[in-house]
Amino acid sequence: MFGRGIAMKRTIAGAVLAGGQSRRFGRPKAFALHQGAPFFTLSVAALAPIVDELYIISHPSLVDEFRRQTDIPVLLDMERYRGCGPLAGIYTAMEWSQSDWVFVLPCDMPYMRKEVTERLAAYADSAFDAIVPLHGDRTEPLVALYHQRLGSVIAELLDAGERRMTALLDRVRVRYVDTNDLAQEQKVWRNVNTQQEYES
Repeated sequence: MFGRGIAMKRTIAGAVLAGGQSRRFGRPKAFALHQGAPFFTLSVAALAPIVDELYIISHPSLVDEFRRQTDIPVLLDMERYRGCGPLAGIYTAMEWSQSDWVFVLPCDMPYMRKEVTERLAAYADSAFDAIVPLHGDRTEPLVALYHQRLGSVIAELLDAGERRMTALLDRVRVRYVDTNDLAQEQKVWRNVNTQQEYES
């Protein structure tokens, strides 16, 4: 069981999203190194102190490598929604988890820190369905908390062939949090999509 960084009466499951094909990157981003550490371990480190349970949501082709590198449970998207993107990953975490909230974080944000995730988690309030950072006029829906009760809404969207995160946000009660209130360094929101970005 992971330690809690915030004294609040609600439980959180962490879900590191690592199921993408990384086509633009050319190889699985989860295992790329930043300062000697695989990307996915940096996402894990940003979540572990504030969650009650932690999962990696991945692709069948990556499971064996994850299991060689970590003891954290590795989940595959529910078969019904496999290959349907982040919404499927969030739904899968909700199906496995007993926690009130699922805090999702992608595996390709090597600058994310636990101080930032801790501040975001502090906004979790059952009056809202989702807690999402707002970076100017751009949302960060893959660095966010989603209430367990959204499972049925996500399933409805996926059954209708809808995969966009914005489709979910448009249907639920969202508390947007200015990224300036979460981190002074804007680089924590930077993700790595290409080899050029990685090398720079």
